Amino acid sequence: MPESKNLQETGKKEENGILPTLVSALKKDFGPSLEEIEVKDVRIGLAYTGVLLSENYGGVACTPLYEFSGCPALGFADTLKGKTADKLLELVLSENPLEAAVGVATANALSHMLCDLKPENFPVSNTDILDLIKPEDKVAMVGYFGPLIPRILKITDKLTVLEKREIEFPQTMTLPSEKAREVLPSSDVIILSASTLANRTFDELLSLRSAAREVVLLGPSAPLYPAPFFSRGITAIMGTRIIDPLTMLTVVSEAGGTKKLHRYCGEKVAFRRKEQKENKSA
Repeated sequence: MPESKNLQETGKKEENGILPTLVSALKKDFGPSLEEIEVKDVRIGLAYTGVLLSENYGGVACTPLYEFSGCPALGFADTLKGKTADKLLELVLSENPLEAAVGVATANALSHMLCDLKPENFPVSNTDILDLIKPEDKVAMVGYFGPLIPRILKITDKLTVLEKREIEFPQTMTLPSEKAREVLPSSDVIILSASTLANRTFDELLSLRSAAREVVLLGPSAPLYPAPFFSRGITAIMGTRIIDPLTMLTVVSEAGGTKKLHRYCGEKVAFRRKEQKENKSA
């Protein structure tokens, strides 16, 4: 009996998680037209996964190669190219991290399309992540954002990074991801890598935010579709809009990272939760 109850609770958590919510929200916004949007190309690179949709919209997601101990080859009987966007969006819910990355990249491309179709629903912010950090803050970073670390350390020395990989020359205190339960509840600012979506750790990590003043979803994998995330406690989304999708495919195929995405085919975009704006101006 207790085991059955646990299974029910797990199923309920999955159903109410951010990924099913994201899929449902996008399906609702697009309606039947989602089945008419064609997938023109899919690239799974060493750093990022890219999806190109019809009407020249592209999106990326971090490729979670570190999740695999064996061959990460996908077992699809046919190609992803030529399918409709609704089919690839469903991959967000896959237990396979690579499939989920394709789904997240598709969600990102769709969010870019929505930004153009309904710009009034997507007011962007000029807030920089450093604007959210105070000298007295304890900052927790989930995922190692190397270029950002020295900039944060100029504001506060109370920075802890949680990372699955072993960092050879860490610039600050770096702990295994398993230490999240010890670090996140006492943090004032939490920076979550958007790669936590594809590897399905987002919901658990967010549940540990406790009384954090700021919880930021950061990185090119972040869907530029803020409403579902803001309703769960995320206070800012800082992602990347792909402005040259064809070049994005080349960058992804050549194992290009975040710097190349921003240099050749993308621009940084931020969204700020309304309540946070009001608090700041109060």
